Amino acid sequence: MTTESQRMVEVYRKRAKRYDVTSNRLYLIGQRTMAYKHLALEQLALRPGDTVVDAGCGTGHNLPLLAEAVGPTGRVIGVDLTDAMLEQAEDRVRRAGLSQVELVQADLTTYQYPEDVRGIIACFSLTLIGEYAKIVERGYEALSPGGRWVVLDYRLPRWWPDRLIPALGPMIAPFGGDTSMVQRHPWEPVEEAAARHRTLTRYGGWVYVTVGEKAGGDR
Repeated sequence: MTTESQRMVEVYRKRAKRYDVTSNRLYLIGQRTMAYKHLALEQLALRPGDTVVDAGCGTGHNLPLLAEAVGPTGRVIGVDLTDAMLEQAEDRVRRAGLSQVELVQADLTTYQYPEDVRGIIACFSLTLIGEYAKIVERGYEALSPGGRWVVLDYRLPRWWPDRLIPALGPMIAPFGGDTSMVQRHPWEPVEEAAARHRTLTRYGGWVYVTVGEKAGGDR
């Protein structure tokens, strides 16, 4: 585990129990996080019986939606590095009675994917990980032909002046990050390795959804 990863674990252990509450405060500044997640999940184009991995699942917000998409014959795997976040996700899964969901504590740079993965989604997680390109590459290796890699995350809009980047620090810090993360572009490896790709933006360009499709699909 890298020093950065260990720091993130410590940050999210402290935040786990109140993470959902604090994240909901983003609505006060006009963000519609769940709407963005619905948009991202739609890009997976999942069908009943599919296997999908939520990379950096956190407290499990996506898991009920993914379980609905793949149905009782499908498989949903939530992967996260922080034990305390997974405890919150486990409680969510248990309350919803989602028997097709399993949770795995693992580093995404070394996580061993199962066979026949149809989709991988990462929501607001890859920018926090310095080795995001490696994660994207390994995900593509695991995807079945025609499978989709979807990333929902933040990025710096083109119109935002560089001189104002330091002003973003107080907004990034509670999530374990700093302003150096604006130099991270997880959408780029998703696009580069895809047979087909597209990017959608929301919230004035601050939020993006990139979907990349692996070559060889027949559906």
